[in-house]
Amino acid sequence: MKSLSSQALQKLGKGWVGASETREAKLQEINRFTNYVEKTFGLQDIHNLKPGHINAYADSIRGEVSPRTGANYMAYVRDVCHAIGKPGICARDNAAYGFGGVARQNPQQLNVAKVAEINSVINARAAAGDRVALMMSAAADMRPVFGLRHKEALMSCKTIMINGKPHLVVEGAKTGKPRVVGIETEAQRNALTKVAETAATLGNGNGRIMPPELSLKQALQAESREWHKLGGTREAKASMHIARHDFVQKERAAGKSKEQINVAIGHGNGRSIGSYSEK
Repeated sequence: MKSLSSQALQKLGKGWVGASETREAKLQEINRFTNYVEKTFGLQDIHNLKPGHINAYADSIRGEVSPRTGANYMAYVRDVCHAIGKPGICARDNAAYGFGGVARQNPQQLNVAKVAEINSVINARAAAGDRVALMMSAAADMRPVFGLRHKEALMSCKTIMINGKPHLVVEGAKTGKPRVVGIETEAQRNALTKVAETAATLGNGNGRIMPPELSLKQALQAESREWHKLGGTREAKASMHIARHDFVQKERAAGKSKEQINVAIGHGNGRSIGSYSEK
């Protein structure tokens, strides 16, 4: 018989993983859950999954992961339960597993001073020729003015003209599909000039700001590691992602509609912006 992991993934189907950026994390977590149940209880058929197995798994990860991460993990377990036709064996409320109190609507206020401090260190390293710092400095200019995600800021460099106006082609989105956003401000134009200069300095022929000796994965890891070391954490309200919150809040304050903001940050029109800004 196939492993529990294989059985679960077969039931979930190819479309379950969704956005490419979260695919690896989802697959790893399903493997973690099914391997735990298989080794701990000797379960051989995923259809024999029971509430006790899920409770034991939740107990095993509680204390090892944050409440937010734990809530995400339990969401994947629910997906498995639905896929095998037994949704009732997994509680709907994460509090039942000790992962309650995780707000999904959580606009964050950027710690401007901390981010300025981090950027000062990065810019000094870049001026001294540090190649990763050169990449990080350019990305740090792109994220706040376009509301880009981590990966998008490293990959986006191409511009096109639409009706006589310049637009940025945003690559690296979670969906895997590029989106096009207008280039409207001096800060945006300056950020793109820096992208072109950085790519040239690093010798990256495709125009991106990543050192060509690094793969995309290596570049993402290097930037995350260094940013975190410098204090750019969620707790300090200085993570790279919080730049998106700040972008949305400023756009909202400038009078942009929810629909306009969703287009800019790559969300569907039906999605609330409450996770980034007060409604």
